[in-house]
Amino acid sequence: MTATMTAATVAPAPAEARSRRRPRASDGPLGRGRRRWYWLFVGPALTVYLAFVAGPAIAGIWISLHSWRGAGDPMRWVGLANYRRLWADDIFRTAFLNSLTILAVCGVAVFALAFVLTMALREMRARSLLRSLLFFPYIVSPIAIGVALGLLLDPRGLANATLRSVGLDSLAQPWLAPDRLFSTILVGIVWVSSGFYVVILMAGMDRIPAYFYEDADLAGATPLQKFRHVTLPLSWDVVSVAAVLWVINSLKIFEFIYAFTGTGDSPAPDTRTVPIHQFVITTGGRSPAYLLGYGAAMGVVLVAAIAILVVLLRRVMRRDAVQF
Repeated sequence: MTATMTAATVAPAPAEARSRRRPRASDGPLGRGRRRWYWLFVGPALTVYLAFVAGPAIAGIWISLHSWRGAGDPMRWVGLANYRRLWADDIFRTAFLNSLTILAVCGVAVFALAFVLTMALREMRARSLLRSLLFFPYIVSPIAIGVALGLLLDPRGLANATLRSVGLDSLAQPWLAPDRLFSTILVGIVWVSSGFYVVILMAGMDRIPAYFYEDADLAGATPLQKFRHVTLPLSWDVVSVAAVLWVINSLKIFEFIYAFTGTGDSPAPDTRTVPIHQFVITTGGRSPAYLLGYGAAMGVVLVAAIAILVVLLRRVMRRDAVQF
């Protein structure tokens, strides 16, 4: 009996134990004040995000499940019919393949060129000026660049005129002919985009301590070996971020291609990307179709493709951070 009473006296009741717990810092006046300031700063950003990002995204998914031609036309529920229609649309399949071609082919060319230029600029004294010149096409309006390149590569444009003036008539080509137009667009995209990724990669390279390269020089490493064993591992996190940016940017290219084709109506089906085809079947061209539900379904598929590719890319390129 005595042992039982002693145990009961020593062990506090659960309610008493909870009451003796140390109060959290957030329970006091200071914690409540912090919460108020937290929502004061986060609230406006959250409101803007919900109004201009999350809200339109949800509305787009809802519209994609309907047949709708815009204001004044009643929305008619069609379920997944718009998505089934996508896979039966030959032009959409061509546009989707063109978008993936830009992602893969231009991606390899852009990063190869960016790596080469980054390694070359690292050894130059005027690299800041050259880096700015390479970055310049990226900050100019894509429409202006597209129109300028279209005029430059016109059969009677400056490119062919220059080749003929120096006796290279055989190299003068109809660069904007239908069978060569998309290849010319790919070259233009590489030229416009490379400078941006040169700047990103150089920013990652500039933070690498110089003694790593000095040690590599003492070991007799070639430029390729220094790139493989020093530059790439120590700037891998920057490279992975640049790769994610390329996936997002390449799949939503619109203005450059639309302006480059220089047509009064919509671009030819074999040169369209998904954003261009989406524009054409909704509000683009001389006679817009206003298939807004179908266009919304196209946008949902494109966003889903970007999300899947970004997740896969992040998993493939995941590495432990290198401390230096």
